[in-house]
Amino acid sequence: MRWLVVVVVVLVALVIHQFVLVTPPTVSTDLKGTVAVVTGASRGIGKGIAIGLGEQGATVYITGRTLKKGQANTAGVGGKSQVGSLEEACAEVVAVGGVCIPVVTDSGDDAQIAALFDRVIEEQGRLDILVNNAFSAVNWLPKHTGKPFWEKGTDAWDIVNGVGLRSHYIASVHAAKAMAKRRRGIIINISSFGGLNYIFDVAYGVGKAAMDRMANDMAIELHTENITMVSLWPGLVQTENVQDGALNGPKERRGQRPGTPEFNMAELFGTPLAETPLYTGRAVAALARDQAAFSMTGKILVTANLAARYGFSDEHDFRPPPFTSVKFILGAVLGKLGLVSMAGEAAATSPFGAQCRTWRSQDGCLSWMSVLQTCSTAVTQLSCVQCVAALGCFR
Repeated sequence: MRWLVVVVVVLVALVIHQFVLVTPPTVSTDLKGTVAVVTGASRGIGKGIAIGLGEQGATVYITGRTLKKGQANTAGVGGKSQVGSLEEACAEVVAVGGVCIPVVTDSGDDAQIAALFDRVIEEQGRLDILVNNAFSAVNWLPKHTGKPFWEKGTDAWDIVNGVGLRSHYIASVHAAKAMAKRRRGIIINISSFGGLNYIFDVAYGVGKAAMDRMANDMAIELHTENITMVSLWPGLVQTENVQDGALNGPKERRGQRPGTPEFNMAELFGTPLAETPLYTGRAVAALARDQAAFSMTGKILVTANLAARYGFSDEHDFRPPPFTSVKFILGAVLGKLGLVSMAGEAAATSPFGAQCRTWRSQDGCLSWMSVLQTCSTAVTQLSCVQCVAALGCFR
């Protein structure tokens, strides 16, 4: 019964934190009249962010190199052409209530970045939000995973961190100049867990860690101008490239510490543990509406934690947990062991699915009090664990 005591203590702590210690944030009704720039938004996370801002009525300038549908590009895995374009993304932003302006921009060209911000100020007279998302190594990394850094050549650094780390810095300089005039605004670096732990390769990890440090240090200098600067970590996001096999698991000897059991994170896509690009988009939109966002300046934020703070879900009404949480780890491990089904149909067919869904409070959050009560009288350990890990409880 020791396991039950541990579960009870943890759940009680979660209840106290959720309902006693956490003050609900005050957010604006919408983002109408707000002007945003999202770099790298033809597809993937950037597109999801643009749509999330559009849902709140924002005017969004999106950048990328592919303007029209079907236009040849090198954005796919291994440099292959990938679906998605600025015009298609804009159509989706407009469809949900936003205003969208596509601007063909190579984020590796400083002059083009400068011209982008000049255009925004000339046309709108203001800039409220910058989301630094552009990243050109998406197609390069899968081809070189498993190869040691000394065999990749020194070009690897610029390939991974040119359009990414460096371009984010350049864009932030221009955005800060515009925002400082009005003494308001928010800049968000889209970073990743790779800034803390090894993912893909050395250049990638160092670049992501630098993005997080950039947010911290820029926040210090932006503090007097009342401008918020944060770094945002999405979880496992199912983008177009991921669906095409960008994540195929670590190659032998590389990307995996000695003695660590093999685990292919790609296996989690298509499960309730995976996130959609719009999940990050709604996180950005909620943060931009938060009247107390400045209190978080300089920090690293996690998309799933913002979902818990603001109460939003993805377009499927799912709320994937933080990838560092006990719930995420339990779901991944139990799914790997075959103790619970993580398939998309699991919620409907699982004997625990219906019960789990009845535990949801009206705002879509798990009612931990109900989980606590049921788990305390569970006949077996597995029944309780299955309830927590089942797909229905992520919604």
